Amino acid sequence: MKRGQVTLFIILGALLVIALILVVVFREKIALSQILPERIFPTKTSAVERFIDGCIEAVGTEGLTLLGAQGGYIELPQEIAQDRLATIDTGIKIPYWHYNGDNRIPSLLVMESQLSRYMNENLKTCLDNLAEFQQQYTIIEKGGVFTSTFAQDTDVVFSVEYPIEVQDKEGKKITELKDFRVEVGLLLKQMAEVATAIMLKEAQDMKFERLTIDLLSLDPEIPTSGTSLQCSRERWQMSEIRDKLLTLLRKNLPAVRVDYTTYTPIADDQPYVQNHYVWKATEFQYDDIAASFTVVEQPFRFDVRPRSGNTLQSNQLKGQELASFVCLQQWNFVYDVEYPVLVSVEDTQHNFVLNFGFTVRVKNNRGARVPTPNEVVAFEPVEGDETKFCDNTYASNTVRVFTLDNVSDPTLGESYEPIDGVDVSFTCIRYTCDVGVSKYSDGGARSSIGNLLPSCVNGVLKATKPGYKPAQQFVTPEAGLEVSMYLTPLKLVNNYRVVKHTEQNGVLLPGRALDNNEKAFVSLRYKNNQSVMHETWGTYPAVQQEPLEMLAGATFPITVEVYIMKENKMTGAFIGAWTAEWSELEGVKTIEFHTLAADSDDALFAVLGKYATDPRLQPVIR
Repeated sequence: MKRGQVTLFIILGALLVIALILVVVFREKIALSQILPERIFPTKTSAVERFIDGCIEAVGTEGLTLLGAQGGYIELPQEIAQDRLATIDTGIKIPYWHYNGDNRIPSLLVMESQLSRYMNENLKTCLDNLAEFQQQYTIIEKGGVFTSTFAQDTDVVFSVEYPIEVQDKEGKKITELKDFRVEVGLLLKQMAEVATAIMLKEAQDMKFERLTIDLLSLDPEIPTSGTSLQCSRERWQMSEIRDKLLTLLRKNLPAVRVDYTTYTPIADDQPYVQNHYVWKATEFQYDDIAASFTVVEQPFRFDVRPRSGNTLQSNQLKGQELASFVCLQQWNFVYDVEYPVLVSVEDTQHNFVLNFGFTVRVKNNRGARVPTPNEVVAFEPVEGDETKFCDNTYASNTVRVFTLDNVSDPTLGESYEPIDGVDVSFTCIRYTCDVGVSKYSDGGARSSIGNLLPSCVNGVLKATKPGYKPAQQFVTPEAGLEVSMYLTPLKLVNNYRVVKHTEQNGVLLPGRALDNNEKAFVSLRYKNNQSVMHETWGTYPAVQQEPLEMLAGATFPITVEVYIMKENKMTGAFIGAWTAEWSELEGVKTIEFHTLAADSDDALFAVLGKYATDPRLQPVIR
């Protein structure tokens, strides 16, 4: 084979590889918040399909979030929505799955139906008549939106039928689109199975009623029944007993674990907790599902008999009943307790939670899930108060938060350095508490903030500092807990510009400024093991240019995508790899991005293939 032929085959192979790379890049899903005007092939409609897929994913994810927040319902049934006592109000109404003897557990079929209905009602709002493409195509809607939703073992599938016809501006039919299928990675089916098992097992075992009775009976400061040899009466204050029980519930309910799910192991030296707080609510293994329980303090009904106003006292036995020189005090109290429990079943793999509630009822020292006929339930009107919640540190949950600068160097691996001045907050349900600002200690070897936190299951600890990506994680406060928060440093590039190169007689001309009516969209993405670790984007020119947030502290390989638009037509582009050397980026004043421009789509595609790896198109740091 001649050398010229070999060279020809090498060039053809390189062009094929480049074309394949472009196809793969253009087929990546686009998020609604960063839609880029991708249009290499004017007769292809893949961008329209991707846009519709992106809307289906966005609307589906929004529906799933509402579904999880509202106990498996996107739209609450009328009998729940109109009864203020049928939900836990956290700003979002979380329904009780058992209410006054009525089973209100939504089946998986009901959840799928509600998700389908939500998609049918909201997809067109997201699509906005496909206005993004109406100047390029004529798009004719040939039917409405019909959705079938399926919760599978590892994801939720939205199968959407939405028939449209795409024509060019001369009225010539390009294609018809009808069926779309989008999979959202979420373990909804497993969460629903665990949540239903918990509710059914609670109805059978009355686990939380028995736990409440145990706390009443075993605590020495709460009188149930007993005697004492003394002549003065024993006295207790009902309000103090109530507060004591609330404290015990706040501390002990979060300790309940559901067996066969994921949870923090219990130490071997705590056999009582192992035997009484690990609950076999399900018989199947769920490795990526966690369940947690939180007492809700409003409304909280509490009563004890016999009493005189707020005072409980013992009965004195002496005289004819006993020897004259003996005094004996005796008491026997009966308790009524009723309070809501918030259950959170979490998909730990995708950081998603399904919430629901149920009511714990103790009547005459016994579990009583269904109210007795004609019983008057007098709830105390307790209003939520963020200050009171944050100051409620009765459980002595002293948590120390360590704040670290975390650089994930692709070459050298992870590095951690203490950083101070980090604002730390803690959010539980709808309350957000200020934890404080981290400070250096041990001569700068560590940086931390220690503080008392209120009891909360799966609260969100958040750490923020200018110049860093915020960090957050789920935390259940407990005494002596230490948490490390890793903040990724950023380098903000406020000044950047885009220039374009054209080809003339086979020669690539020097870069020149964009035309007055041209605008460039810049996207920078860092991926590791196929996962997007960081992404930033901006537009040029802009009245108020948004800074590019570059990863700092190391050299990262970045995928650069730049598109130049002129009156909704793409006139230039660049797609390629760039290694942003930290030694240069650290002192950057501006970045200059280079693109290729041409008069037609075919010519643009040709120069993109020809100059894809040309070093003259690499971004320049100045």
